Amino acid sequence: MKILIVAATQFEIQPFLEVAANYPNCDTVITGVGMVATAFELGRILHENKYDLLINIGIAGCFDRNLKIGEVVQVTSESLIELGAEDDLQFIPIEQLGFGKSKFGSSLLQGKNIAIPFLAQRHGITVNKVHGNAESIAKVLQINPSSCIESMEGAAAFFAADKMELPVIELRGISNYVEKRNRATWNIPLAIMNSNKALIQTLDFLQYLFSKI
Repeated sequence: MKILIVAATQFEIQPFLEVAANYPNCDTVITGVGMVATAFELGRILHENKYDLLINIGIAGCFDRNLKIGEVVQVTSESLIELGAEDDLQFIPIEQLGFGKSKFGSSLLQGKNIAIPFLAQRHGITVNKVHGNAESIAKVLQINPSSCIESMEGAAAFFAADKMELPVIELRGISNYVEKRNRATWNIPLAIMNSNKALIQTLDFLQYLFSKI
């Protein structure tokens, strides 16, 4: 099984890069930050190469304070929550406009559910501008009450996987809560360390899973 591991920045995947030689079936790509950069790089590389699975890894903000800073979750569904139109105070999603799709779920891997058993599964939203205002955060949770994980790339990876009919796994280490910007409460190194440990554990789990098929 050939796997493409996708990260926005090198530091988010550096711990894995240091042991990547142990996983010769895995390629890595650093896309740059944001959904546009991610979509472009994935479009380019998936046109040139064939893979059996995408894994998107990175840090993220979290709306749910029952989850701890540094905890790692598997994002099993994603939404492009800004894709649509405003009608005064109302938001019209792209589906209602009839011009596309903004919600994506993780697909199946050879007919098997790819929920990772040692990680919590949550819903993610992907944004161009991370939230740091109480009013806008409340509005997100009102419109999308299942929102848990906020990133700038996740849905782009899901979009590419959907277009290429590829299974996708998204792993996110929680570096901060979604709140008024307060870097003093963030723990990016812990989120990176734990998400990379989860990535390695996931790769080992997948190897075990397919050895049983």
